Amino acid sequence: MRSRRSHRGRLLTWVIIAFNLAMLLWLVIALDAAGEGNGSCVGEPCRETDGADSAMGAWLVILFWLTGAVLLGVAWLLAHRTDQPGRGPRRGRHR
Repeated sequence: MRSRRSHRGRLLTWVIIAFNLAMLLWLVIALDAAGEGNGSCVGEPCRETDGADSAMGAWLVILFWLTGAVLLGVAWLLAHRTDQPGRGPRRGRHR
């Protein structure tokens, strides 16, 4: 039996997978760059703020990730809604 899923639904599934992989890559690259430091900042004030900036940047990436995942998830749910033709609304309690 052939799947009733539309091409839009399949494409959206791959878009969600690609988005999650891209966000994971962005988070890893951002954390790696924050850990290395570029050596342009020297002195006590730079050492004090380095950890806070790295944490804030990581949380910003995670916030973008969660926002995008929720929006794409809602779009996926709307694209995969299945309407069963020939069945009217249910009334009462059915098992």
